[in-house]
Amino acid sequence: MLGSLAQAGTKALGGERFSLVNVLPATLLVGYVSFLAISGVYAGRNVSINDIPKVAGRNPGWAILAVVVIFVTSFLLRPFQMALVWILEGYWQSTPLLRSVAPWAVERHVRRRHTSDVTESRHIPEPSSSIALAEVVAERIRVRREAVVTERAARILKRYPADRPVLDEDDLLQTVEVRIMPTGLGNILRKAEDDSGYRYGLSLPDIAPRLYAVLPEKISKEIVRSLDLIEAGAAVSTASSLAALASLPLLARADLWAVAPLIAIVLAIFAYSGTLRTAQGHGRLLATAVDLYRFDMLAKLHYRLPTTVDEEWDFNVDLSNFFSYGDQLARDIMSDYSYVHPEKNPEPPTSSDGASSPPAKEQAAD
Repeated sequence: MLGSLAQAGTKALGGERFSLVNVLPATLLVGYVSFLAISGVYAGRNVSINDIPKVAGRNPGWAILAVVVIFVTSFLLRPFQMALVWILEGYWQSTPLLRSVAPWAVERHVRRRHTSDVTESRHIPEPSSSIALAEVVAERIRVRREAVVTERAARILKRYPADRPVLDEDDLLQTVEVRIMPTGLGNILRKAEDDSGYRYGLSLPDIAPRLYAVLPEKISKEIVRSLDLIEAGAAVSTASSLAALASLPLLARADLWAVAPLIAIVLAIFAYSGTLRTAQGHGRLLATAVDLYRFDMLAKLHYRLPTTVDEEWDFNVDLSNFFSYGDQLARDIMSDYSYVHPEKNPEPPTSSDGASSPPAKEQAAD
């Protein structure tokens, strides 16, 4: 039913981009709170799970109102879903409360990365050569536990971006830029940006609009799909967290309904964990796009393609700086690089007597 309603309301409420990605979080939250309100659970009445259809049937007005609220809420919150993703990424500068706790959150992730780095790089001793069975078993268990801890530290370390050296005009090391974000999702996505662009000297946030313009449809759809999944996962996680807050009064019942907040919290954790995994896959897509199509972007910009790694690095750094400084003139940054313009109407090859040579197929036919 929800799918057909969503399809019917899509054109009226927002076009192609308004879909279950927008409706699902609001449906989860509004439906959950509406049921708690009309069932009498808040009032302390005994409500069985089997009585849910009967409760909904006795209150058709509530059901209709809930559907209307779902669509209206989804439409109103649609512009804020991307802002919600930004908040979950850790861009908290515009929110006073979150901005005040951002240093603490960043410090927590810095310590976690450092601990994982130390744990992952430590040496695991080889098992002893004791012949006593009990000692051999204990030693093997210890080594296996050490290996599990090391593997887990390596997985955690892969979720964090590396610090970036900041050089002065003479290429002398001045300081180190800490790239850690306040949240786990933000660190994974920032690492995706760094791993895909920075290894070539490119700043992905600055060159992304130009790069996306030359991507083929197949990889563009995959990138958009992963972004939709990240957005939906963030929204479901937030809606589940709000549902857990709405069901906190049920803890006073001390019966089966008291586990409702716990279920909502578990759902929020699972949704956020799925969002983190999707973000890691999104990072691989971004790296693939940069690996395969960065030169297509340069060709579209009509710049001469670099021939060596060092030449590419220097050019990419200057190009990224040019894109990031919106008020900077091209002649101030890109004056050392030349253009290559393809011929729009190339002349056909000519023979020795000056006459145009026929195409290869016609020559073969003759």
